[in-house]
Amino acid sequence: MNCLFFAVLLAAQARAETPTASARRVMTQVEKIVASERGEDARRIAELDKKAQALGREIAPLGWTAVEPLSSYAQDLQRPPKVRLFAVIFLGFVRDPAAFKPLTSILADKKQDEDVRSAAAQGLATLDVPAEPLRASLCSALDGPLTPRGLLDDILIPLSRLGCADSAPLEAAARSFGPRPEGRDLATVQKAALALGRSRGEAAARSLLRLLDYFPARHAARTAVVASLPEKKTELTGLLASPSWPLLRDALLSETNDPDNAIVLVRLVSEFGAPAKDVLLPLTSHPDAEVLTETAEALARLRCREALPPLEKIASGAVGDSRFSPKDGRPDPAGLLARIENVVAALRRIPAR
Repeated sequence: MNCLFFAVLLAAQARAETPTASARRVMTQVEKIVASERGEDARRIAELDKKAQALGREIAPLGWTAVEPLSSYAQDLQRPPKVRLFAVIFLGFVRDPAAFKPLTSILADKKQDEDVRSAAAQGLATLDVPAEPLRASLCSALDGPLTPRGLLDDILIPLSRLGCADSAPLEAAARSFGPRPEGRDLATVQKAALALGRSRGEAAARSLLRLLDYFPARHAARTAVVASLPEKKTELTGLLASPSWPLLRDALLSETNDPDNAIVLVRLVSEFGAPAKDVLLPLTSHPDAEVLTETAEALARLRCREALPPLEKIASGAVGDSRFSPKDGRPDPAGLLARIENVVAALRRIPAR
């Protein structure tokens, strides 16, 4: 009878546990697990970490009610770094906007360990909050060369779709590994270039132009910059047309051996009107059929009748032209030829001078 009584009593106590108490209980368990890792080998520590992380399943259903107790653990610098790390990870599990403020504070706190700040950046990216405050939170944590390496990547991942109001930290991140980054450094530069493309305003376009000049031709870092340029077409061909033109022109001339870069740059250069004709006309003999086709269409938009003779020759001799043979990973040559034939027809309708 006594056993039954105590069982009922324990069940009642469990039902009466508040969400805050539940979160604190979970974190107490985490603390005990972390403390038990002292002196253990790497394999055992990994097993215990997995056990601690599994406790997050109890946190997720608590929603916003778990934010306050988790935040108190995460922001208490007297607690072990790994305990704080699990508290931040669990804040991300909550996926509630209430977690935005504490995660932002943790991300900005340079006294926190790098792993803890990185987890805060990852958690912020999962929250359903407006883009503007999220952008501001992440961008403010960029601290130039002082930004820890792993943290930089975790910040740039969401910023590659959000951008920053201030482009300077993104440009600095792209330059931080020198003009020829490789491997992981290159991947970071690529994310920074994406973020600049998504950043608003003239300053981001200027940053991309400087990086276009900074990275050497045909390097993958420059390819990342070129890929982001169309996002800033309005600025590059508008307010910044004067400084943009020579850089984009020279970039096209140096990137003709890279079809993807060449296509992006042909489209941008063609936006500059008459001066583009002399740059584009030589590309009617380009060895890549897609670049050739994009060039032909750009010249048609510019009403450049001087392009008609070489394009007529291409259209009439395509059967024996190796550029129009099928190639793996390249567009259907029949479709490209049809586009060139359409250009030829359009140019023929332009009156001869």
